[in-house]
Amino acid sequence: MWRITIAAVSIAFLSTAAAARDNAKELAVNLRFAPQESVASNSPDLLPAVTERPIVLRVEDARGEEPEVIGHGTNDDDVRFPIRSSVEVMPFITGTVKQVTSEWGIQQADQADQTLTFKVTRFYVEESNKAVGSMYAAEVKLTYLVAGKNGRKLLEGASSGSARRYGRARSADNCNEVLSDAMKEALATAFADSRLQEALSTGKSSAGDDSAPSESVEERLRKLDDLLKKKLITKEEYDRKRAEILKDL
Repeated sequence: MWRITIAAVSIAFLSTAAAARDNAKELAVNLRFAPQESVASNSPDLLPAVTERPIVLRVEDARGEEPEVIGHGTNDDDVRFPIRSSVEVMPFITGTVKQVTSEWGIQQADQADQTLTFKVTRFYVEESNKAVGSMYAAEVKLTYLVAGKNGRKLLEGASSGSARRYGRARSADNCNEVLSDAMKEALATAFADSRLQEALSTGKSSAGDDSAPSESVEERLRKLDDLLKKKLITKEEYDRKRAEILKDL
């Protein structure tokens, strides 16, 4: 008799717990880097000069409001609920970016000739509830900008990464897995950009307009003075161009 009662209570408790889980109002994720493949398996082919010269590496948040919300899920009634990070998101992303790039051989310093700035525009995971388990899909989007020692823009671009995985329902571990894989892919795509590697290794823009001038600053200013004297440019154009030239000092 007692065994039957205990069994009935256990079943009732498990049913109540399952119902509470299935009607969860949110999922908390303690973010951690948990890629399902080694970082090296998705690494870009880097020019030797890229790994020989240190860079300043920065990561900024451009995701908008509610930075702790990193996704959404659905319960058994297809009702959406938010997926929130239980830790600060940007310190985690910054640490991940620096860890991954370091493992690829990118040297980082507080001061260097080139600065690479990543802006995170999307860091999101979606959990779709299934009959058994859930499907997880993550997307990470980045923009990047390379600036020279004088602060002039050498290159800007964008990259993205995505990952999908079938897993357990309401699983923080599965969220971490797909977000990690998506982040790794977004970084690999960025560093695979030959223009990015050229800008980091040479300090020159691939378009050539930001590369170091063949003439000295003095020669360029002298020519600019001649153009103004001959009234081939306006005083406003002269002042603007003169300021640009002086930036190369």
